[in-house]
Amino acid sequence: MTVLEHETYEPANDPGVRLERAGTQVRIVIEAQLSEVVSSAARELLVDACDRRTRRIVISLEAGLGPVDHEILPHLLDVAERRCWSASCHLDVTASTPEVSELLETLGF
Repeated sequence: MTVLEHETYEPANDPGVRLERAGTQVRIVIEAQLSEVVSSAARELLVDACDRRTRRIVISLEAGLGPVDHEILPHLLDVAERRCWSASCHLDVTASTPEVSELLETLGF
């Protein structure tokens, strides 16, 4: 998998998940409701994004809650926190809907 500088990278086989890098900031945009496939694609992008250049990762949750989000989101965020901690970069999580924001609050974000 290749991460492009100052561009958007969207794997063809992972619809709804893309990576945007601008300098030392990486944004992982999740436009689809979470599923195992979407979560796996996001975790794979986290592996690629957490390198020495990265100082901040933003996970942007753009879809509303799906039937399995309450199960998958905590695991995804746990992986993201651990990856960011080990790479010494800051993690932010944003949500575009109130219901996702409430779930993030419940999870401590």
